[in-house]
Amino acid sequence: MGNQSRVRFSQGQRDIGEARHFSWEYPVPDNDFWRDLPYSLSRNFLQSFSSEKLKQLSPRFDDELDRTAKLELLARLLREELKEQDAAADAEHSGRTFYDVDYTRWRAVWLAIASMQLELGHSAEAESTLRMLHEKRQDPANLSHLHSLASLLLARGAYAETEKMETEVRAWLDSCLGRDSPQALSARRMLAEATWKQGTARRKEAEDVLDEMRIIIGEMGAGQYAVYQDEEKEMMEKLARSLHEGLQDGE
Repeated sequence: MGNQSRVRFSQGQRDIGEARHFSWEYPVPDNDFWRDLPYSLSRNFLQSFSSEKLKQLSPRFDDELDRTAKLELLARLLREELKEQDAAADAEHSGRTFYDVDYTRWRAVWLAIASMQLELGHSAEAESTLRMLHEKRQDPANLSHLHSLASLLLARGAYAETEKMETEVRAWLDSCLGRDSPQALSARRMLAEATWKQGTARRKEAEDVLDEMRIIIGEMGAGQYAVYQDEEKEMMEKLARSLHEGLQDGE
C-alpha cells in the first residue's frame, strides 16, 4: 500500500507548523490509495473512526481500486459504522442511538457520507444529508453545515439562497474563527460570486467584497492563519478573473 509514514495536510506536504493543530487539519496518508482523493474528503473519512478501527480497516484500502470504487468502498464503510454504532448504543443503553451516546462522532460520520455523496455526483442526496445535519445539530449557534450546503447551492445556481445563507454564516465565522480564517474567507468568496451572478445591479457589492478580501488577505501574514495566505490570495484572484471573464463573454 505504499509508504505509510508520509502524510499530507490541507497544504499538501508543506510544513504548516502549529497550523496542523487546527480542527480542520488532519494527517492524511500520502500513499497510492489516498493520493487521488480530495484532501477534505479523506480527512472527513479518517476523522470518523478511532485509530484502532482505522488499523482494522487499513487492509481494505486497496491501491488497485479505481477512484470510483474507492469512493464507493469508503461510503460503504461509513454506512457500516453507523449501523454498528447504533447497535452498540442500543445494546449498552436500551433504546438509545449512536446520535444519543456520541453526537460528535455521529456528526463526523454523516459529514463524511455527505463528502462521498458529493464526490460521487449525488448532489440531491448530499443536500438532504447536510440539511438533516443542520436540523439535528445540538448547538443551535453552529452554522457549519449551512456553509457546506451553501457551496452546493452556489454550484447549482441558487444565488439568492446562497447569499442569504452565507451572509449569516459569514457573521458566525467571523465571530468564532476570525474574518481572516480560511472558512470566513471561503464565505466571502461565495458571497462575492453569488452577489455578482444576480445581475449587473449587484456587481458593485461583489467588488466591495473582493476588495475587503484583498485587505484581509494582505494582513494575514502577521496572524495565526499566515500559512494559508498564498492559497487564499490565489483563490480570490482566480475568482475575480473568472467573474470578469464571464462578463466579457456576455454572462
